[in-house]
Amino acid sequence: MSRKTWNNPDQFELDLAGTVDDFIDVKCLLQSAMEKPVETPNGDHNDREDCNEVAAAVKHSLRDSRMSREQLVDGINTYFGRTEDGAKADPPTCRNPLTIHMLNNYLSKPWEYPLPAYYLYAIHHVTGTIEPGATIVAAEGAQVVTADDLHLLNLGKLQDTIDDLQRLRKEMKGRKR
Repeated sequence: MSRKTWNNPDQFELDLAGTVDDFIDVKCLLQSAMEKPVETPNGDHNDREDCNEVAAAVKHSLRDSRMSREQLVDGINTYFGRTEDGAKADPPTCRNPLTIHMLNNYLSKPWEYPLPAYYLYAIHHVTGTIEPGATIVAAEGAQVVTADDLHLLNLGKLQDTIDDLQRLRKEMKGRKR
């Protein structure tokens, strides 16, 4: 018995070659877009606003941690190992400890008293949040990735690699026959 081909006039033909070409074009556009650096207009930023943003982020992370400002000061001094005796030693083993009055100036008058960037190390550690650093990074269109997010990202990349290997394995098995 011979096979009969059916041509139904109600069905349309798929143009797979055009679809694949479109897919390749879109993929190339996406890849070139990912290679370009992210450009952000700096016209909206000035140092006064940026100082205020950092201070607001520190206040927010402090509020989320449910710590008092005094506890934050103590944590920062402990993080850096600052003591009165260490600052008065000859030679000094540390800088003068941070005071609650100075922290209040950093957070309440950020334009007059900008928060030194190295304090962010201690603030992130003491409060357990990375919001102040994320605020700075977000100004350039980037995002901070936590260790958990990085773990999930690596798992996703590993799964993609496994999928590629399985696809290649099927192709290799198909060629042997």
